[in-house]
Amino acid sequence: MQSAFRVLLTILAGVFVLAPRLARAEFPTLEVAIQRARAHAAVVLEAQAEMGVANAQLAGARVSALGNPYTDIQVDRPFIPGPGGAGGSEVQALTFTYFPLDIAGQRGKRIEEAERFIAWKKIGLVNASALATGDVVSAYGEYVVSWARVDASTAGEITAREEAKYFQGRFEARDTTLYEKSVAEAEVARWVQQRVEAELRVANARARFGQLTGLLDLDKPPQNVNILPPPLRGTWDDAQIARVADKAPIVSRFNAEKSYWEASIERYEREKIPPLALELIGGRGGVGEMRLGVGAVITYPVTRRFQGEIARAEQGRLNAVRQLDLYRGIVIARLRAARDAIVAVTKALEELDQNGIPALERAVRTSVESFRAGKIDLTRALLARRDLAVARARRLDLVESIWRAYADLVIFSGELP
Repeated sequence: MQSAFRVLLTILAGVFVLAPRLARAEFPTLEVAIQRARAHAAVVLEAQAEMGVANAQLAGARVSALGNPYTDIQVDRPFIPGPGGAGGSEVQALTFTYFPLDIAGQRGKRIEEAERFIAWKKIGLVNASALATGDVVSAYGEYVVSWARVDASTAGEITAREEAKYFQGRFEARDTTLYEKSVAEAEVARWVQQRVEAELRVANARARFGQLTGLLDLDKPPQNVNILPPPLRGTWDDAQIARVADKAPIVSRFNAEKSYWEASIERYEREKIPPLALELIGGRGGVGEMRLGVGAVITYPVTRRFQGEIARAEQGRLNAVRQLDLYRGIVIARLRAARDAIVAVTKALEELDQNGIPALERAVRTSVESFRAGKIDLTRALLARRDLAVARARRLDLVESIWRAYADLVIFSGELP
């Protein structure tokens, strides 16, 4: 009985230990993260909602050119004025039924306006997807680089603790000074601080990444994950940048908005012509005879001609034109800056990886060996190690900046560059 109880406790303990790991989401690839962001990002959901509103407007624009018929019913009888006068027995009843009809093609203009509105919001959805893609690319890079900082600071902390233990032993053997022992212990505290700062950056990056993808509890990236963004596909010279800027989602969105406001102006210019109300008259006259007739009601567009709606559409078109010119210049400037940043950082990383970091690593090894051989003091060895740590940290800063530049290319091109 006791053995069975122990087995049960062991199983329960295993479940509680493994449950957090099972609940954590596996770290996705960049392509999977992009797909999830395009489906879960708040900016995409808002654009989809606007798209639904646009489709609903088209349903309203497609209603019949014939308006709702309405009837005016009139019943009257004569009254004789003066003393002793009395009402006559004749009662007259007439109905006037009206059929409003758009005769100037207003329905077609309403449909055209609604279709342009849908096209505008459709490109807005494409732009929202591009924004979400760029944001998740930047968040992905920030997350993997933040974990690289944690790994680097953890390795530095382990080395510092081994050094502190080494000096503690030498101090107990009276083979070193209290100064050197204290410096080694202070180095441990410095690395602990760096590790905690790196873990805080991981927490912020995880929250941002989860907000975009819906993955709220991510695993640590695998060891073989590449902390550099994918290489560029193309030269990205000025000619290509100009072509990309012309087709950029945000530029296309302002083009579609301008087209919508132009269609709106045309629609209200046509709506100035009021519907023609055809009239059908039927009823009974004062002596009981049947009365039938036809007619029409014509409204003159004299005082109300959709002045407010037309003015609003003209201002919307003017604003779209201004934004179009402005953002096209912004897109070109941002694309050039991102391209130049990627080129410069890539060259700097190649120099660091081939020459700078290896040289600093050699300096650390030789300084430690020289210190233990009694040729230099501890301070010089620690400075060499700190120079290496600073170079590695600055390298990660460069990697993070290249992710941001890569994300700009994604935002303004709408796809992985």
